[in-house]
Amino acid sequence: MNFECRCPHAPFSPGVFGQAQRLLGRRSFLIGAAAAGAALLAPWRARAADVTVLKAARLFNGHTLLAPGVLVIAGDRIVSMHEGDAGGSAGILDLGDATIMPGLIDCHTHIADFVLPSYYLTLMFGKYRTADNVPEATIYSIRNAQVMLRNGFTTVRDVGGGAGIDLAIRNAINDGAIVGPRVLAAGQALSITGGHGDSNDVPGWVDEDPSVRAGAISYGPYGFRELVREHVKLHVDLIKILATGGVLSYGDVWDIPQFNLDEVQAVVDEATKFQRKVAAHAHGDAGIAIAVEGGVHSVEHGTGVSEKTLNNMQQRGTNLVPTIWALDSILQPGNPNHIPPSSVQKAEYAAQLRNAGMHRAIASSVTIAYGTDAGVFPHKQNNKDFALLVGLGMRPIDVLRSATSNAAALIGTTDRGVLAPGKLADVVVFNGDPTRNIALIENQPALVMIGGAKVELSRLSG
Repeated sequence: MNFECRCPHAPFSPGVFGQAQRLLGRRSFLIGAAAAGAALLAPWRARAADVTVLKAARLFNGHTLLAPGVLVIAGDRIVSMHEGDAGGSAGILDLGDATIMPGLIDCHTHIADFVLPSYYLTLMFGKYRTADNVPEATIYSIRNAQVMLRNGFTTVRDVGGGAGIDLAIRNAINDGAIVGPRVLAAGQALSITGGHGDSNDVPGWVDEDPSVRAGAISYGPYGFRELVREHVKLHVDLIKILATGGVLSYGDVWDIPQFNLDEVQAVVDEATKFQRKVAAHAHGDAGIAIAVEGGVHSVEHGTGVSEKTLNNMQQRGTNLVPTIWALDSILQPGNPNHIPPSSVQKAEYAAQLRNAGMHRAIASSVTIAYGTDAGVFPHKQNNKDFALLVGLGMRPIDVLRSATSNAAALIGTTDRGVLAPGKLADVVVFNGDPTRNIALIENQPALVMIGGAKVELSRLSG
């Protein structure tokens, strides 16, 4: 018998093919040939895939700071932190006096722009923030996602968007149709009638499309269970409830509880059944306490949270997602974001309670995850909370943890948020040492990678 080379680099051999066909029979051979071809191609593609070694003065792995910093990447995964594992043909990128970090995670954003705005919303949001149809708003929203990626955020959690824009952008990014951060989308937030997510500024005789409201409206435990099911049908990644009033909504009191305890419990029970987490917008301790007692996984904003409620959060493992710049941006001198007077007054009162609550939270053992409320302000400013959190008393390294390992644990993604073998190669690099000067995070990153692929930041919307 003549033996011919069967190596992947050899030309097709009719002799080998014919012999195998006779031995195996046509049907089984074709099945085997397809499987063998795939098996042969896969290793060669893996071997041909670029192996990259990132080197820098330091590396923050999501928990601790290491020096020097070395990260070996093959394909879309991290291989190790040892250059010797890279092999002789690896490409080496020496970034100098910089810090290699996991891609940042923002747990509280609103990617989608507003559709069919009322006069009230038109006053509050400027050019490219509102649209009179869903396709136009979707196009504007792509810009919002991309500017956050430019800041180094490779994952964002959208906690309330109308018209399905957040879900569409998530899917388009996952399919590779557009470039953007990985998105976890909640769809419309759940709201009570006349609550923070209802259109209280629209006259009752106006027939409004429910899909473009800020919130999905219902009442009672069974009504909200049905909303959870409808959201699961739309393939949301999480459920968001509006447990209290809001600063920017018209006609409601910002710190009054809006969900009853049995309604919160019903949402959490139904969402848990479908393996979704629940995030609760909550201002004022009374409303925060109800949300926590109801079992939500995270309290968003948490303005004025008390020590008693923080203790309950600690026992239950409830995360706090503070959104510092969202409130401060409303109170900027000159009102550059054109916030209506009624909302400015709410923000002034909220600011009196916010800092004291945050000081209590930072002193407690409650886990803090980074979130900004990007969309209340221009999305390109979602890196401002780092310095503000340090100003409130958090250590810089703890703020970095809040935007990496803490955030990943909250949103339920075990494949990112830390730099470790086998994790996704979602990486951001900042010049300098952010653990010593957190303001460096407000600069454009030196490098952003998603799944091991370098993001061309200059080509993104900004």
